[in-house]
Amino acid sequence: MVQDEFWQGPLEAAVQALRSRLPGRPSVGIVLGSGLGAYADRAKASATIPYREIPGFPHCSVEGHAGRLVLTERAGVCIAILQGRVHRYEGYTLEMVTRPVRVLAGLGVTTLIVTCAAGALDEAQPGACMLIEDHLNLMGDNPLIGPAPGGGWFGRFVEMAEAYDPVLLALAEQVARTAGIPMTRGVLAAVAGPTYETRAEAAMLGRLGAQAVSMSTVPEVMAARALGLRVLGLALITNRSGAPLDRQIGHRQVLAMAASRAETVGVWLDGVLDGLSA
Repeated sequence: MVQDEFWQGPLEAAVQALRSRLPGRPSVGIVLGSGLGAYADRAKASATIPYREIPGFPHCSVEGHAGRLVLTERAGVCIAILQGRVHRYEGYTLEMVTRPVRVLAGLGVTTLIVTCAAGALDEAQPGACMLIEDHLNLMGDNPLIGPAPGGGWFGRFVEMAEAYDPVLLALAEQVARTAGIPMTRGVLAAVAGPTYETRAEAAMLGRLGAQAVSMSTVPEVMAARALGLRVLGLALITNRSGAPLDRQIGHRQVLAMAASRAETVGVWLDGVLDGLSA
């Protein structure tokens, strides 16, 4: 875990503020993507803190991202849930995008579960679940770039060959089988957005080896791995990349599909958390 003396500025301020307000010290963190915030709503929370009350935290501006940190517990495991995230396309730097994950590490989180809405690049239909086994960072940026990466509290050259923990992947698959949840493995491509992909872009991403595409998640994973966190990722397919969405309600279509599968994702998350405590 990151030692206190390496924390600087807003990171240190956020960690200290949360330590004074949270009744427990989380070891597991969860990032809930677009339309999946209901999992935090139904959790038995011991603390709920809006991001705007956390020093230095970015504020969510996109529908489907509540912007709250929820502390809860399951099977004796203390869990910090990020109910919503910010994105590069909102105008934030990737340092700001990944700051919440870095703060979770400062609080003691050692395992991070990331979720996101994604567009299918293969034959998967909306509503399908894909475990992320690898990724393509096509955002044109990296959260570890800088004269002193992360304020000097982790190195530049981070191993990413197994960014998604193989033991956690096996656990996640077992949970899915037990719960009867169809689940595949695949590669997630990350793009900056906020536009959806053209047909040509979707075809290109598929040829590059990705099965799904999102505008988030990968920067958080890179920062988490730089901090030594174990990572598990789930992409919920909400649309087909390169296929037309209603121009007036495109994002709402994505949110509606995610909300329709939120209970299934919640069952899976519960099973994974139970497995972590076993």
